[in-house]
Amino acid sequence: MRKSMPEQNTVPTSHEVGSFFRQSETSLFAIILICGGLLAGLAFLDSGQHGLSLVGLGVALGITFMGFQYGFASGWRRFLQIGDGSAVSLHFILAALCALVFIPVTASGLGPSGSLAPVSVSLFVGAFIFGVGMQLANGCGSGVLFSFGGGSGRMIVALPFFVMGSVIGSVILPTFLTFGSLDPIEIGASLDLSGKLGLNLLLLLGAAGLFFWLGRRQGFGLTKRMLGATILIAVLCWAVFMVSRHPWGVTFGFTLWGAKIANLIGLPIEQTTFWNWPGPQRALTHSVLSDTSSLMDFAMIVGAGLWASLSGAFGKADWPDGAQLFAAAIGGLLMGIGARLGFGCNIGAFLAGTASGSMHGWIWFVMAMAGSVLGIRLRARFGF
Repeated sequence: MRKSMPEQNTVPTSHEVGSFFRQSETSLFAIILICGGLLAGLAFLDSGQHGLSLVGLGVALGITFMGFQYGFASGWRRFLQIGDGSAVSLHFILAALCALVFIPVTASGLGPSGSLAPVSVSLFVGAFIFGVGMQLANGCGSGVLFSFGGGSGRMIVALPFFVMGSVIGSVILPTFLTFGSLDPIEIGASLDLSGKLGLNLLLLLGAAGLFFWLGRRQGFGLTKRMLGATILIAVLCWAVFMVSRHPWGVTFGFTLWGAKIANLIGLPIEQTTFWNWPGPQRALTHSVLSDTSSLMDFAMIVGAGLWASLSGAFGKADWPDGAQLFAAAIGGLLMGIGARLGFGCNIGAFLAGTASGSMHGWIWFVMAMAGSVLGIRLRARFGF
């Protein structure tokens, strides 16, 4: 009697993925290094020393975020689940450090300017949606980038859906803005520079102190290692601000990638309202390497990949089960839509906004934290 062959499992296991990466890390390092060199060369040809500087800063940010595993989604989740406010405290310390440069330089009229955005219905909706998505995907905008560069199976799925959601968000944003929108509200706008800076630092460091105190009540505290990482990231953010003339942002690059792909497959994305606004229209008609966010996103992936291949992190890469990959896809889609409706992610909206003295950054934080509450509850349905 003929025996039937056992059904083969075509989905790679976590062990198989990790084994593959361990055996290939030297080759991966060489490939990523070559890709980084090509990116740097193309950026130099496109925009000279300016582009080359942005690539260097993006690579440095990728290495730093990957090396320190500096994320937002997991830190916010730890606060909401077990009361550990240390990571959130660090995020506000980072914003305060950035404010030390963003606010005075903007006021000086030297050229670089902070990030201000309207207080709108779309901001409230978008930030909340983003908060849900980042908990389902287990990463925010910067987290998706550096984890993708580090070989995370979850982010390999989340990133394409993030890009797709960003395009959807760009199409519906003009409609959402008609539901109600106020001009940007600048905290301390009526004060002189010292008063404005002092008020914003008081708010940011006060929030940092509050979350630190909440964490200490549960036995958690700040570590010198993560404080050092926060200072290093702040220095890199200062450099990005001075070179690019605006605060670091992540998600517009994803939106641009999606719009370029839409154009390639024949979708008339250039006819939509968003892509006829001056900034987006200029980005769509130029190279993806001409846009600061897009260029730095590519560079951040390279930097994270270089660190992962040197440190052995690729060997620890996992491939989640189908339910968690499905959650990553949904999370990526929600983050993409939310980022456009809410004017950015944890970096471009929360960090850049609060560090620039913009009210929208604070609103984004509150609504994204509220969305995280729902996202955490939904995670259990996907096997987390």
